[in-house]
Amino acid sequence: MTRLLALLLALGAPQPGPTQAGAITDTITGTVTGPDGQALVGAIAQATSVTTQVTRRQSTDGRGRFTILFPESEGQHQLIVRYFGMAPARLTVVRQLHEVRLPTSVRMDLAALPNPIDSILSSRHSLRLSATQAARLRGIAVSDAHMLQALEQARSVLTAYQWARLSDGLGTAESRSPASPVASVQEAAQQDAAPARPAPNAQGAAQQQTAPTPRTWAVYTGLSNVYDTNLDHSQPGLEAYGVLVGLGGWYRYRSSGTTVAAQYDGVFRNYTGTTIWNRPGHDASLSINHRMGPHWAVGAAAEALINGSAEDRVLRNEYSVQPQLEYRFNRSNRLLLYGEYLLKRYPSPLASQNAVDPRAGVRFRQLLGAGRTWGVGGRYDYNRADTTRYRFKGWAVTGDVASPLWAGARVSSSVRYRVRRYTSRLVELGTTKVLRRDDDWVATITWGQMLARSWEVVLSYQYETYQSNDSRREFLDHSVGLTFNRWW
Repeated sequence: MTRLLALLLALGAPQPGPTQAGAITDTITGTVTGPDGQALVGAIAQATSVTTQVTRRQSTDGRGRFTILFPESEGQHQLIVRYFGMAPARLTVVRQLHEVRLPTSVRMDLAALPNPIDSILSSRHSLRLSATQAARLRGIAVSDAHMLQALEQARSVLTAYQWARLSDGLGTAESRSPASPVASVQEAAQQDAAPARPAPNAQGAAQQQTAPTPRTWAVYTGLSNVYDTNLDHSQPGLEAYGVLVGLGGWYRYRSSGTTVAAQYDGVFRNYTGTTIWNRPGHDASLSINHRMGPHWAVGAAAEALINGSAEDRVLRNEYSVQPQLEYRFNRSNRLLLYGEYLLKRYPSPLASQNAVDPRAGVRFRQLLGAGRTWGVGGRYDYNRADTTRYRFKGWAVTGDVASPLWAGARVSSSVRYRVRRYTSRLVELGTTKVLRRDDDWVATITWGQMLARSWEVVLSYQYETYQSNDSRREFLDHSVGLTFNRWW
């Protein structure tokens, strides 16, 4: 009786369906990496059979891998991979002879997305972001150097469903069913057990699923109130209050690993107790950067400053060209080598100080979690002035650190120590004359807070002390500024 019951149970057991192991014919596997060679988690890989238009999709796992199973041998598939902030990658996967497993790898490049956080927040209602998520997103800082880390931080704030909708483009038919994460072939087989639903227009849908159109430019206006204890950097010291009106903007374009950026900042000054400094200043720059594989990048930058200086409190014009070579050890650590050819032009009657100042330097930067960064650098320069009195050799070391505080708030600080050794300018020390030597310390700290989405308030403080073996050139300076910016 026991044997008869076992036989009846065996005959009545359900038979394996056509989508279970043994019936799978084509298996597309691969790994998705970003421009720095690191695995991308949560990228959507979608494969469409060229012959049947059957579509399968999966999200990459913690190591950037995906596995897509097809129940029949289709032979040729169109594969498209999407990741918010990256340009969609498209390729054709062809089955060779009796090959069952179709391995592939996909490397994605950054898209023209100047500020991914603004793009996400602009879709907050479609994504159904919570107030906490929106606040955390506003606290993520974005820049060219931190773009990949900003994307990773944004992905950690959103749910897998929200990130998939974002990468799909928020509006297409297939984005209503985001791909689910896959960690193994067994999980993929279970998810593919349901009958496949052919897309009504798979190729058209693939082209329509793009990320929200990003802004490639921005304009700002600003108003600052400044108090300076030594505006002209002299030993007596000129104490002054100032009102500054700023106007500027930037433009950025990215394509196939190449980034072109232009920026302009203008300021109109009005200080008390002086008329010399009440003149407009202008700062315009243009840069280009090209990625050469996962680790190397080359670039160049040009800058022009009118009635100002990048380092000194001096009313002069500066024109510079800077070639750059960057090596990225990984997503978080990078080393930059650069040279600079700097022209300094002074107004009359200070034209004798006109100089050519070639420089060479190195910077190291590390990107930490949650938008925190720190960096150090060093530089050597030789100021070849028109007259020997103003010729000197110098070097400088710098350090900086930045970190978000709470929603929309960020604090940053920097320090610089610089030494100048004049080659022919003598000063008297007692009964002897020696070559003049100057050194100065500059330390700054800045706190910024976003107000709503377009307003920003910035509070800054700078301390500078200048020492020299010519005691007539020593001075001390404190400067405090409060700025309100409006982004358009």
